[in-house]
Amino acid sequence: MLHRRTASLLFVAVVLVSCSRRSGDPGSSGGTAGSSGGAELDAGSFDKASLLRAFGECALGTAREFQTAAAAFEAAAKAAEASGTPETRDAARAAWQKAIDVWQRAEMMQFGPAAMTGAPGGQDLRDPIYAWPLVGRCLIESQLVVQTYDKPEFATALVSTRGLAAAEYVLFYAGSDNACPAQSSINSSGSWTALGEAELAKRKLAYARAAAVDVAQRAQKLVDAWDPAKGNFVAELAGAPNKTFSTQQIAFNAISDGIFYLDDATKTMKVGKPAGLTPDCAAAPCLDLVESPYAKRSKEHVRNNLAGFEAIMRGCGEGGAGLGFDDLLVAIGAGPLAQKIEVALADSKNALAALAGATFDDDLKTNPAGVLALYEALKNLSALLKSEFATVLDLELPKRVEGDND
Repeated sequence: MLHRRTASLLFVAVVLVSCSRRSGDPGSSGGTAGSSGGAELDAGSFDKASLLRAFGECALGTAREFQTAAAAFEAAAKAAEASGTPETRDAARAAWQKAIDVWQRAEMMQFGPAAMTGAPGGQDLRDPIYAWPLVGRCLIESQLVVQTYDKPEFATALVSTRGLAAAEYVLFYAGSDNACPAQSSINSSGSWTALGEAELAKRKLAYARAAAVDVAQRAQKLVDAWDPAKGNFVAELAGAPNKTFSTQQIAFNAISDGIFYLDDATKTMKVGKPAGLTPDCAAAPCLDLVESPYAKRSKEHVRNNLAGFEAIMRGCGEGGAGLGFDDLLVAIGAGPLAQKIEVALADSKNALAALAGATFDDDLKTNPAGVLALYEALKNLSALLKSEFATVLDLELPKRVEGDND
């Protein structure tokens, strides 16, 4: 069930207008059931197919940008393995940072091919690229010992041991310890200790190269799935209703499911958990729960999440140019809600910018009040999505946030 918060009189009026435009009303444009059990949303003369196409083109453009960054990361990782110098390792780290920055924007676009199997058009193309929060350090270290990264089975290894998250560990963690328990075979047999620091550092660079190669291949698959000349999921999304999306409403619901990453991942997991604002952290700060423990890019990840959210909400072009959900809101008479979301987004960006620590870890330790302010700003933005936004657009909340009342 959609959970609602106390709404303003203006919101009540907007909802009444929205409801009057649905199937059964003389002005309604259709009676096909939407994903939430209602009718297709009537937006008057507004071209909803063009909006769906804009979402698809945004996902394709972001995927292409990531593909370019992934190819650069692959080249840099190969160079680092070949030379083993600090300079080439640092270049590989910089290339990883550029790739992950783009991907953090794409995290808000987990619809269509990037979505999990079972979602409309889902091809599970996200997790092999970036499986966070599924990151298995001990499993990665076990593979460093047996050198799985140089074997064919690496392509089908657990996603928690591949992708950008695994690459972060092997590129940025210089320690020679491991996170496996004493009874683990790599410790009980002495095989980890036998590697020695020099060999371990060499294998980490080889692992980074293998992960980068795999990521670049996955990036190509994602682009191909969207590309009009290949899988052409842009047309599939814009062409709803069709075999993938039985109604346009289901297509819009798939897009909205993607931006709810802001609630369950960005707000709760990336900020709330390490700050001790959820039960997962008993004694704050819980630095082991930050998203980027090795590269220290947690704040940048949140910043790019917000940029990806803004691209879907306002438009994917420079400065919010192009079609976004805000245009649909205006078309149905909910322009004030679009403005409220824009203000809440700006508040979140400002709260993030106010964190002056060199890293998010530093902010968690020295400025918990500032981190709390960021969490509250994200919470306010999420609340608008879960209440007014979902209700006015007749969207069904994803199951992962249905029972979340904060």
